[in-house]
Amino acid sequence: MPTRGQAGDDGRKYEYVAEQLRSRIRSGVYGVGKLLPTQRELVDDFDVSRATVTTALRILRNEGLIESRQGSGARVLPAQAGSAGATAPGVPASARPALETLHPHLQAAFEAEHITMDVFSLTSETMNRHLGAQITRIHDREIQPRSISLRLMLPDPKIRLAFPASLDDPEDERPRQRHRDTLIQCSRSLRSELRSLKRQRLVAEVSVRIRTVPLTPTGKMYLLNQDLLLEGYYTLEGTDPDQVEGEEQEGTTLNSLGLGATLFPYSKPDQALKVETAQSFFDSYWDLLAQDADFVNQP
Repeated sequence: MPTRGQAGDDGRKYEYVAEQLRSRIRSGVYGVGKLLPTQRELVDDFDVSRATVTTALRILRNEGLIESRQGSGARVLPAQAGSAGATAPGVPASARPALETLHPHLQAAFEAEHITMDVFSLTSETMNRHLGAQITRIHDREIQPRSISLRLMLPDPKIRLAFPASLDDPEDERPRQRHRDTLIQCSRSLRSELRSLKRQRLVAEVSVRIRTVPLTPTGKMYLLNQDLLLEGYYTLEGTDPDQVEGEEQEGTTLNSLGLGATLFPYSKPDQALKVETAQSFFDSYWDLLAQDADFVNQP
């Protein structure tokens, strides 16, 4: 069991809680069909706020690991049986659609000799988390692509985004600053990790371009190898952030749930029109609206 304070100081404690609960489910601590501890018990266990626990449980629910009903608690679902969306009462778990996530699609894309990735998202945090496994495969010589190209399009961190934002005080810049920090950190990490493959002569050609657009994306999209489109939506929620001792009290924040978002896949040849239209959308924004990110090379 975790000790108090293990969740870290990065202000994203819900991710830590979700990962700990995910690990317990996979290891059998919480078996299939069993109830998770109550929210009150989880608050005490992890020493976090109820809002943090609620967000962590929502991520697990979107991943299809648990289901919850008001007054009944959260129950562990069989593997691959969960649904990221609502399911009518009485529908058996086996009839629910499996959740689509980035990892298996990214892994399949990296089997190609020439890899292309066009990504439009709020922070690129999900991409950053899943790319490491593919880089490890390259280091282990499990795969040997000849070229990798990433075009990453993000919201301009200098503009006033619609979210994240404080619902209590629109002038409070702390939620937006956290977003800027995450955006910059993740994009720099992606660029550094990929470019290191060329420096180490593991991949002959590596191209990483990062551009920004002056708008708030309402969804995320991944175009992989020009034949697969993955789309997801940013669902909004109001959360009460964990307070840091000595800092001014922060009110409810309008956040988007992106890490646990369901991704809807469209692939050629069956859905060629959808994929090609999405590619045209990305290319037009990239060429006509986006500007090169000025924060990539800054210290």
